[in-house]
Amino acid sequence: MSYTNKYLQIDLTSKQHQISESDKSLLEKYIGGKGLGFALLEKLAPNPDPFGPENPLIFANGPFTGTKVQTSARTTLVTKSPLTNSILDSHCGGRFGPALKRAGFDYMIITGKSDKPVYLYLTDEKVELIDASGLWGKGIFDTQDSLLEKHPGKDPRVAAIGQAGENLSKIACIGVDKHRQYGRGGAGGVMGSKNLKAIVVDGNTTINYASDDFLEVNKRLTKDILLDEGVKYRRVKGTMKCVRSGQESEHLPTKNHRLVQFDDFEKISSETAREELNWEDTSCFNCSIKCSKWAIWDDHKIEGPEFETTAFLGSGSMVNSIKDISWANELCNDLGLDTISAGLTCSFAMECYEKGVVDNWDGLEMTWGNAEAQRELLSLMAQRKGVGSLFTDGTKVASRKIGKGSEEYAINTFGMELSGINPKGSLTMGVVFAVADFASHTRLWIAEQEMGPEFKIEDIPQAVADGLDTINVRNSLVICDFVPLGLDKLAELLNAATGSNHTEKSLMEVGANLTNLARKYNLRNGRTSKDDTLPGRFFNEESLAGFMRGKKLDRDYFNSIVQKYYELRGWNEIGEPA
Repeated sequence: MSYTNKYLQIDLTSKQHQISESDKSLLEKYIGGKGLGFALLEKLAPNPDPFGPENPLIFANGPFTGTKVQTSARTTLVTKSPLTNSILDSHCGGRFGPALKRAGFDYMIITGKSDKPVYLYLTDEKVELIDASGLWGKGIFDTQDSLLEKHPGKDPRVAAIGQAGENLSKIACIGVDKHRQYGRGGAGGVMGSKNLKAIVVDGNTTINYASDDFLEVNKRLTKDILLDEGVKYRRVKGTMKCVRSGQESEHLPTKNHRLVQFDDFEKISSETAREELNWEDTSCFNCSIKCSKWAIWDDHKIEGPEFETTAFLGSGSMVNSIKDISWANELCNDLGLDTISAGLTCSFAMECYEKGVVDNWDGLEMTWGNAEAQRELLSLMAQRKGVGSLFTDGTKVASRKIGKGSEEYAINTFGMELSGINPKGSLTMGVVFAVADFASHTRLWIAEQEMGPEFKIEDIPQAVADGLDTINVRNSLVICDFVPLGLDKLAELLNAATGSNHTEKSLMEVGANLTNLARKYNLRNGRTSKDDTLPGRFFNEESLAGFMRGKKLDRDYFNSIVQKYYELRGWNEIGEPA
C-alpha cells in the first residue's frame, strides 16, 4: 500500500527519538494529511500553549504523497496556531512531503524545545539533531543553500524558518524549497519557539501500491486531468488568473477591503506578469498542471507571485507594479512571513497611517501604494523592531494595541486574516470565513459557484457545509485543489493505492467527522459562536456586489445564515456539536 507504516517522534528537550508503526486505526478513520494530523493533535495536545514545548509540530503525509498521482507533492503540517489559539493545518507543495516519504515515514511528530538552535537531519538511515547556531539569524534562502551544500545526498529537501519565525511572529511561515510554504496561521513561530531552525529530509524508500490496477486507474484519471479545459487555462494563467476574474466578478480585495475592484488591475494581471516578468512555467513534484511560474528579469530569477500574494501585497495595498509585488513576495519568502497575513497587515497599516491612529512610524510614509515603505515595514515586522513590532503578529494583535476604532478595519476572523476574496462582493465566502475552522481559502473556494445563475442566497448554508466537508477529505488524501476530480474518482484512486474500500459517501463522512473534531477542539480552546462573524467593515459599510449589492449586510441576517449552517450540522444554537 502507499503508506510506509512508520512514523517518527522526536523530543527536542531530551534529544531522543523513537520510530514506531503508524497508527493504523487513525489511518483507517482519518486517511492521512489533515485528518490524521487533527486526530493526533487531539490525542497529544488537547489544550497546549501554542509556543509551549508540549505543542507538537505534526508533519503528516497523505496516501497520495510522493506517489504517481498528479500533484502528489502535497503534505500537511498540523499544530495549534499562535495566531488564532485554535487548530491549524497548513498545506505545502514543493518536494518536502515526498522526501519525508522517501525517508520512510507517513508522519513525523516534533515536541519539546531545544536548549540551543538545532536542525534535524533525517534519512531512512539516520536521525540527527545538529547545532544550528551558525544559521540562526539567517534568512530561509541562505539557510537552505548552506544545508544543501552540507548534505548533498540523493535529493535532499529543506523546510526552514527565517527571522520572522525566530522572533516568534504569529504570522510566520515555514519555507520549503525556498518558494513553497506551510503558510497560514503562524507555524513558523511554533518552530522558532522550539529553537528548531530547519529540517533536512532525504531517503531511498520506495512506494508500493495495494492493487495491481493502481497504475492503470491512475493513468486513466491522469488523462482526464490533463484534458480538462480548466487545467489547460490554469497552466497558462497560473493562480494569477484570479486577478482578472476577481476584478470582473467584483470581489477583488482592494484598499484593505474597502473596494472590490482595482483601477490598475491590468498592471498586476496574469497577462502583465507573463510579459514583464518573462514567466517560465514550473511545478511542484509530479504535477503537469504547472500553475507555478518563474519570474526572470534583469538577471533575477524568483518565483511567483501567486494570486493571494498579489491580492494583498498588490491591490489590497494599492501597489500597482507587478515587479514591486514580486520583490515584496521574495522578501516575505526569505524572511518567512505568510504573504496573505503580511499583505493584509500592510494594508491595515496603510489605513492606520491614513487615519492618523498611530503616532510614531519611524519615518515610514505608509501611504497607499508606497511599495518601498511596504517592503521596509515587512523587514521591521520580521525583525520585531521599531514600528514593525506593532504589526509583527498580524491585524488582530495590532488593532488591540492601537485601539481608536481600528478593530473595525482589521480584516480577520478570530485572528486569521481573510484570504483572497472580498466579502463585500461574495457573501458566500464571507460565511465560509466566519464558520470554517479558520478563515482561509484553503477551507473552501466557492466564489465562482455563487456567481452561477442557479445559485440562490438560501443555498449558502448547505453549499458551505458540503464544500467544507469535501475539502477536508481532499486535504486528508492530500491532493491539490486544482485537480478536477470528484470524490467518486478519488475514492477509486485511494482504494487502488491503499486497499481501502471507500466510496464517495464514506469519504464525505470522514469530512464531516473532521469538521466536528475541529469545532470541538476550537471551542475547548476559547472560540465561541460570537467569533463566527466578520470584521465590522463588512456590516458598517455598503456591500458593492453579489447578493448584498448596494446594501449594508445586517448582522442579524448574517447570523441567521450561520444558525442555519449550525442546524444542518446538527449543532446547537451556540455552535456546539452533539
